[in-house]
Amino acid sequence: MIVWGIVGSEAAKFTPETEARARAAIRALLKPGDMVVSGSCHLGGIDTWAIEEGRKLHLECWEHPPKVRSWDYGYKPRNMLIAQDCTEAVCITVKALPPHYTGMRFPLCYHCKTNAHVKSGGCWTVNYARSLGKPGRIIVIE
Repeated sequence: MIVWGIVGSEAAKFTPETEARARAAIRALLKPGDMVVSGSCHLGGIDTWAIEEGRKLHLECWEHPPKVRSWDYGYKPRNMLIAQDCTEAVCITVKALPPHYTGMRFPLCYHCKTNAHVKSGGCWTVNYARSLGKPGRIIVIE
Protein backbone atom coordinates (compact mmCIF):
# COMPACT_ATOMS: atom_id res chain seq x y z
CA MET A 1 0.00 0.00 0.00
CA ILE A 2 1.20 3.48 -0.86
CA VAL A 3 0.02 6.66 0.82
CA TRP A 4 0.26 9.10 -2.06
CA GLY A 5 0.89 12.74 -1.25
CA ILE A 6 -0.52 14.21 -4.46
CA VAL A 7 -0.09 17.95 -4.84
CA GLY A 8 0.43 20.42 -7.64
CA SER A 9 -0.87 23.38 -9.55
CA GLU A 10 -4.15 25.21 -9.16
CA ALA A 11 -6.99 24.71 -11.64
CA ALA A 12 -6.42 28.00 -13.51
CA LYS A 13 -3.04 26.73 -14.74
CA PHE A 14 -4.77 23.97 -16.72
CA THR A 15 -6.85 23.85 -19.87
CA PRO A 16 -9.59 21.22 -20.26
CA GLU A 17 -7.10 19.08 -22.18
CA THR A 18 -4.29 19.34 -19.62
CA GLU A 19 -6.79 18.74 -16.79
CA ALA A 20 -7.84 15.49 -18.50
CA ARG A 21 -4.17 14.45 -18.79
CA ALA A 22 -3.55 15.36 -15.13
CA ARG A 23 -6.53 13.31 -13.98
CA ALA A 24 -5.30 10.38 -16.09
CA ALA A 25 -1.86 10.70 -14.44
CA ILE A 26 -3.50 10.60 -11.01
CA ARG A 27 -5.53 7.50 -11.89
CA ALA A 28 -2.39 5.80 -13.25
CA LEU A 29 -0.73 6.16 -9.83
CA LEU A 30 -3.56 4.78 -7.73
CA LYS A 31 -4.04 1.09 -6.99
CA PRO A 32 -6.57 -0.74 -4.78
CA GLY A 33 -5.69 -0.31 -1.12
CA ASP A 34 -3.68 2.88 -1.65
CA MET A 35 -4.51 6.11 0.17
CA VAL A 36 -4.46 9.73 -1.00
CA VAL A 37 -3.42 12.75 1.02
CA SER A 38 -3.62 16.26 -0.40
CA GLY A 39 -3.89 19.90 0.51
CA SER A 40 -7.48 21.00 -0.14
CA CYS A 41 -6.40 24.07 -2.11
CA HIS A 42 -9.14 26.71 -2.31
CA LEU A 43 -8.14 27.31 -5.95
CA GLY A 44 -8.93 23.74 -7.00
CA GLY A 45 -6.69 21.85 -9.35
CA ILE A 46 -4.52 18.89 -8.44
CA ASP A 47 -5.41 18.90 -4.73
CA THR A 48 -9.11 18.63 -5.57
CA TRP A 49 -8.71 16.25 -8.51
CA ALA A 50 -6.52 13.85 -6.50
CA ILE A 51 -9.22 13.52 -3.86
CA GLU A 52 -11.98 13.21 -6.46
CA GLU A 53 -10.14 10.51 -8.39
CA GLY A 54 -9.23 8.66 -5.18
CA ARG A 55 -12.84 8.67 -4.00
CA LYS A 56 -14.04 7.39 -7.39
CA LEU A 57 -11.78 4.39 -6.74
CA HIS A 58 -13.14 4.07 -3.16
CA LEU A 59 -9.75 4.85 -1.63
CA GLU A 60 -9.26 6.46 1.75
CA CYS A 61 -8.50 10.15 1.27
CA TRP A 62 -7.15 12.71 3.73
CA GLU A 63 -7.13 16.45 3.20
CA HIS A 64 -4.98 18.97 5.01
CA PRO A 65 -6.41 22.42 4.34
CA PRO A 66 -4.17 25.33 5.31
CA LYS A 67 -5.21 26.99 8.57
CA VAL A 68 -4.75 30.43 6.98
CA ARG A 69 -3.83 31.73 3.54
CA SER A 70 -0.21 32.60 4.25
CA TRP A 71 3.00 30.72 3.59
CA ASP A 72 4.46 30.66 7.12
CA TYR A 73 1.27 29.85 9.05
CA GLY A 74 -0.87 28.08 6.45
CA TYR A 75 0.63 26.59 3.31
CA LYS A 76 4.06 25.62 4.64
CA PRO A 77 2.78 23.72 7.72
CA ARG A 78 0.06 22.11 5.53
CA ASN A 79 2.66 21.01 2.95
CA MET A 80 4.87 19.63 5.71
CA LEU A 81 1.94 17.54 7.02
CA ILE A 82 1.30 16.12 3.56
CA ALA A 83 4.98 15.17 3.22
CA GLN A 84 5.02 13.62 6.70
CA ASP A 85 1.81 11.61 6.13
CA CYS A 86 2.67 10.23 2.71
CA THR A 87 4.94 7.36 1.78
CA GLU A 88 5.52 8.86 -1.69
CA ALA A 89 5.07 12.45 -2.85
CA VAL A 90 4.04 13.52 -6.33
CA CYS A 91 3.66 17.02 -7.75
CA ILE A 92 1.62 17.31 -10.93
CA THR A 93 2.03 20.56 -12.78
CA VAL A 94 2.21 21.95 -16.30
CA LYS A 95 5.11 22.78 -18.58
CA ALA A 96 3.66 26.18 -19.53
CA LEU A 97 0.83 28.43 -18.42
CA PRO A 98 -2.21 28.71 -20.68
CA PRO A 99 -2.81 32.06 -22.41
CA HIS A 100 -5.89 32.74 -20.26
CA TYR A 101 -3.93 32.53 -16.97
CA THR A 102 -4.04 35.88 -15.12
CA GLY A 103 -2.06 35.02 -11.99
CA MET A 104 1.59 35.67 -11.22
CA ARG A 105 4.14 34.38 -13.72
CA PHE A 106 7.73 33.42 -12.96
CA PRO A 107 10.55 32.63 -15.42
CA LEU A 108 11.24 29.37 -13.54
CA CYS A 109 10.14 27.33 -10.57
CA TYR A 110 12.12 28.88 -7.76
CA HIS A 111 11.67 25.74 -5.64
CA CYS A 112 13.82 23.61 -7.95
CA LYS A 113 15.47 26.43 -9.93
CA THR A 114 14.47 25.06 -13.32
CA ASN A 115 12.12 25.98 -16.12
CA ALA A 116 11.10 22.35 -16.66
CA HIS A 117 7.67 23.27 -15.26
CA VAL A 118 5.78 26.30 -13.98
CA LYS A 119 6.24 27.38 -10.38
CA SER A 120 4.27 25.15 -8.04
CA GLY A 121 4.18 24.90 -4.27
CA GLY A 122 3.82 21.19 -4.88
CA CYS A 123 7.45 21.17 -5.98
CA TRP A 124 8.40 22.50 -2.51
CA THR A 125 6.35 19.69 -0.93
CA VAL A 126 8.11 17.00 -3.00
CA ASN A 127 11.50 18.46 -2.09
CA TYR A 128 10.53 18.45 1.59
CA ALA A 129 9.33 14.82 1.37
CA ARG A 130 12.66 13.89 -0.21
CA SER A 131 14.47 15.59 2.69
CA LEU A 132 12.55 13.17 4.95
CA GLY A 133 13.92 10.24 2.93
CA LYS A 134 10.73 9.61 0.96
CA PRO A 135 10.52 9.12 -2.79
CA GLY A 136 9.19 12.09 -4.68
CA ARG A 137 8.63 13.00 -8.30
CA ILE A 138 7.34 15.75 -10.50
CA ILE A 139 4.94 14.89 -13.31
CA VAL A 140 4.91 17.61 -15.94
CA ILE A 141 1.83 17.78 -18.15
CA GLU A 142 2.57 19.11 -21.63
